[in-house]
Amino acid sequence: MDISLLRSCAESQHGVISRTQAHALGITDRVWYRLQQSGVLRPSHKGIAILVGYPETRLQRMMAAVLSIGDHAIVSHRSAGEIWGVWNAEDDDPIDVIVGKRRGRPSLTGVITHLPRDLDELAPLRRNDVRVTGPARTLIDIAGVNPGATRFVIERMLMAGLITRRRIAATVARHSKQGRAGIGPLREVLVSWPYEEQASESVLEYHLQRILGNTALPPFETQIEVGPYRLDFGWSKWKVGLEADGWGKFGSRDDFERLSRRDNFLQSRGWSVAHLTWRDIVRRPEYVYATAEGLLEARGWTRHLHPPRW
Repeated sequence: MDISLLRSCAESQHGVISRTQAHALGITDRVWYRLQQSGVLRPSHKGIAILVGYPETRLQRMMAAVLSIGDHAIVSHRSAGEIWGVWNAEDDDPIDVIVGKRRGRPSLTGVITHLPRDLDELAPLRRNDVRVTGPARTLIDIAGVNPGATRFVIERMLMAGLITRRRIAATVARHSKQGRAGIGPLREVLVSWPYEEQASESVLEYHLQRILGNTALPPFETQIEVGPYRLDFGWSKWKVGLEADGWGKFGSRDDFERLSRRDNFLQSRGWSVAHLTWRDIVRRPEYVYATAEGLLEARGWTRHLHPPRW
């Protein structure tokens, strides 16, 4: 049998096709089941199948869930975070879907369905050919089910340019209803906002911003230009700089030689620079703070407040 029409339909759906779509192409139920028995179609959910030749992916599972539930289904929460590139999932993690206007909660294997009372900002966007909640709604939904991951997701969204502080504040104001999950964690981040409005170049730098912000240290600067070089963080007044060195920053002898030339130049211009590793920034915030404080005090800065406690 010629399956070119099926393939044409499934091409933009990660290999997924519904029986309703097959009917529209003139394929009867009898032929539909025959294609499943012959292995041309692999059953997924009821009335949903995967066309032969398409490897199983999480985007495919998301598409299958949305098509199975109906026109008002939207990939949401952690699964939306995956699509936006701000959430890391395992292959066997369930798919999150907001049911939207449909009544009832359909039961699908490997799918968590959500029936929110708050339908604000639910107009879906299309990304990777899948209907998905926008970044702001995705953020508040993740904060509702995984509050401990709120800062991590915000950092990823800031780095990707998906969100701003003003947008988060507007989202909190719009969704501030009694009992709305996710509002509390977002408010906590806004109250103690530790990030510069200019996006940092890595998630590691956002961790460093959080350590340095809201402390006794003076306000810091980011991406400071000194001659042909740029410092990740620092204080120009005292010529103190901090560098966030991730795992992939130095991978060869040439990298270390460039670092040496760079540091020699900065020292010749009177700068004192500390290099902080991933382990320092993520696991030893007190060390990071003490290092910055020590360099600043050596340049004449005086601490007036007590240091933070981690």
